[in-house]
Amino acid sequence: MLDVGVESVIAPGRSMVPQWASELAPCPVESRSVILTGGVAASVQHTHGNGVAMVTAVVPGASRLEAEGLRRAAADVFTLVLEGLRESPCPYPVRMWNFVPAIHGRMGEGIDRYRVFNQGRFDAFSRWWAGPSTFSRVLPAASAVGHMGDQLIVCGLGSTQPGLPAENPRQVPAFGYSTAHGPRPPCFARATVARLPAGARLLVSGTASIRGEDSVHSGSLPAQLDETFINIERLLASVTGPRGERFSIDGVESARVYFVRETDRAWLAAAVSARLPATAGIEFFPALVCREELLVEIEAVVVPA
Repeated sequence: MLDVGVESVIAPGRSMVPQWASELAPCPVESRSVILTGGVAASVQHTHGNGVAMVTAVVPGASRLEAEGLRRAAADVFTLVLEGLRESPCPYPVRMWNFVPAIHGRMGEGIDRYRVFNQGRFDAFSRWWAGPSTFSRVLPAASAVGHMGDQLIVCGLGSTQPGLPAENPRQVPAFGYSTAHGPRPPCFARATVARLPAGARLLVSGTASIRGEDSVHSGSLPAQLDETFINIERLLASVTGPRGERFSIDGVESARVYFVRETDRAWLAAAVSARLPATAGIEFFPALVCREELLVEIEAVVVPA
């Protein structure tokens, strides 16, 4: 990858991350243009805060890339984000957000843009962390959803200390999915216990109506929401932090709800608010969930009990 310039503007995609993350790293440091493998243009922005860093990489026009080009671009931008964090005072990635254009677009028999994106993510992480055998110990929490723009956006939040990955006993680890869900699995931890400026937090990945590795309750938003909360609560109950921290739904400090249909927003607002503490900050973000049959996905930040 070749740097071709430095810009004073803020890179696109900054506002895509949840509010709590934007507030942690509010100070732009640098935004520069880069050329990725195959001559694809991109930009990368570094920001920092008190004890955290964020790197955001953006590939304009990614919705027009063919399969191999998208795979290479995804691998390159993940490497850019990881390199940017490594060079900062906060080198340990604890949370990532991924926004994939035309996420359900078909790119060949049995494969869509999300599965091609996963191939690129797998390539980058395998190189960075010396292969899949390390994934259970090093992968950060993450969310990956589709959006209506044409940019591929990858954001990484780094801490001064390594996070502790956590998995959900009700679900197969995402990095262990079978090839029924694509040639390469999605690489993320279900949650990460991270040391942030305000103290320990459990960063819960985008969670949906998946049991084992399979989607359940196709077509039923109420049933999918129930299953999503069962997954979140089971995950929280199973996690013990490095200093003995425990977590529960009562500790949810903030949450983001990704929803597919605008007509569901009002119902979801009432239903989600009824299940979370009154003090929780809740964002609603219209997006396509990574599987076409899924209608809702929720991520969260949880304070120890």
